[in-house]
Amino acid sequence: MRRLPTCLAIVVLPTCLGIVVLHSCAGCVHRSPGTLYESAVEALTPEETALREEMRVDVAKLSVDIGPRNAGESLSSVLAAEQWIVDRLRSHGLEPRRDEVDLGGVSVANIEVSFPGAKRPDEIIVIGAHYDTVFRSPGANDNASGVALLLATAKRLRDVPIGRTVRIVFFVNEEWPFSSGIQMGSKVYAERCRARNDDIVAMICVDSVGYYASAPGSQKYPAFIVGLPSKGNFIAFASNLENQQLLDRVVELFQIQSRFPSIGVASDSKDAGRSDHAPFWWQGYPAILMSDTSLYRDPHYHRPTDTAENLNYDEMARLAKGFIKTVQVMAAAETRLPGSAAIGTVVDHR
Repeated sequence: MRRLPTCLAIVVLPTCLGIVVLHSCAGCVHRSPGTLYESAVEALTPEETALREEMRVDVAKLSVDIGPRNAGESLSSVLAAEQWIVDRLRSHGLEPRRDEVDLGGVSVANIEVSFPGAKRPDEIIVIGAHYDTVFRSPGANDNASGVALLLATAKRLRDVPIGRTVRIVFFVNEEWPFSSGIQMGSKVYAERCRARNDDIVAMICVDSVGYYASAPGSQKYPAFIVGLPSKGNFIAFASNLENQQLLDRVVELFQIQSRFPSIGVASDSKDAGRSDHAPFWWQGYPAILMSDTSLYRDPHYHRPTDTAENLNYDEMARLAKGFIKTVQVMAAAETRLPGSAAIGTVVDHR
């Protein structure tokens, strides 16, 4: 996840209906309706235990065995990560596609695996995570955690009938010196989607989802915020104001499927576009971010200390279980999504 200037100052005004209204020097900030659940105290289920061990292995492979992954520092490590992701997907019985990004004589690639929808195949949901890092950081949380979650999601979508097409994409070159430039992997990918006129009805960017802290004061925010959680034990969904409807819908669906603590916040601050969802906005596609908030919680953000042992794999497993079910529900042809004609009810799979 890229760092942008923090210029957001927010005041929270509770109304008589309990709705939180937020304002900032950068404009309005919207908080999605919903419930902030407490962290789970129960032991992991067998399903969650399996997810935990899978993701622990995948995070270690990227952050320990391969290490820092930035084409501006070590092209070989990026190519090694790319090949490992391809091999990992194939081991799950999937056939990924390379989406090449030219670096001027050599190429790296986004990696895509697609699950065609049976009823609404032209309506596409993109789930994306970058697999590169900043210089000299092993990137366990940013963003081997996101890659591990997408690998687990892909494995479990393989044998599930879905109505809409789901594409899971591992992006290259999210970090500096490529961020926002012509060689940023998600930018190249989104531009190609627009050139084909792909009907992307939702994009969720998964970036840094492994760091959790339960102590009061462990969660920070841009500038000054009153009224949002002080404990860094939740997952955040975020967007700009234009994508508020998608944000609210995803938060709603996630909270139906899971009691993992979660919030949704939309803002017109530049801080809202700090990852691979932003290039989809630039192409007119609806997109949001899912993150543990990275630099506002994780002291190892963009540091050499962003290592595998700092992640909370139990919480990652609980998050993954709810997220995978949410993606499956979003992909159902009957589930209403902003920008889609499908209208129906949502089944509670908890």
